[in-house]
Amino acid sequence: MMLTIKEVAQRLNLPIETVQRWIRQGKIPMQSMRGEYTIRSEMLERWAMDHKLNVHAPAVMATPVESGFDGILPAMQRGGVYYEVSGKSREAVLRSAVECIPNIEPSDHDLVYDTLLEREQLASTGIGHGIALPHPRTNPGLSLSLAQITTCFLGQAVGFEAIDGRPVSVLMVLLSRNTKQHVTMLSRLSYHLRNSTFRELLLSHPAQAEILNAIKDMES
Repeated sequence: MMLTIKEVAQRLNLPIETVQRWIRQGKIPMQSMRGEYTIRSEMLERWAMDHKLNVHAPAVMATPVESGFDGILPAMQRGGVYYEVSGKSREAVLRSAVECIPNIEPSDHDLVYDTLLEREQLASTGIGHGIALPHPRTNPGLSLSLAQITTCFLGQAVGFEAIDGRPVSVLMVLLSRNTKQHVTMLSRLSYHLRNSTFRELLLSHPAQAEILNAIKDMES
């Protein structure tokens, strides 16, 4: 997700003027695109972590009922957890991950794969720390009534052009029925992934029950 100056100021809980000054001073890596400064949310979180700043969740997190999103725990339960997912390239592991996704028709596998690959070609979903969050840019037209997160532990870490250059060994594939639901789910999951203890747990490829219990504790 690309963030504007206003959104960055909101996430950092700072005046817009401060962010604008930092841009002029070259302190924050925002880039000018069509006359507007933007930064990827993943890169902002990485930069904030390096500078010991807190990144606050967007306001949409406070309205999960309106988005129809019922929480990370049920979304992960619906999506399932899979181990030793094969592939030696980003494209190959995405293909293998799609084959694992439940609650979609086999005839939709190619559609989901194409939309995930399109999103990766726009900008990597590798958020750093060996974790990636593949997701379509828009709803590919699936008949999902509820959002889901499919967690895939790779049999072999692969390059993902992540923001920190680290190979990815954990994929969490996000699918939802609409944009509002997707934004809420991505924001809340990103918030949990800022917890270093939870990230280290994921990188150990733990049992499904252990992951879900950790999410349950954080959501409570």
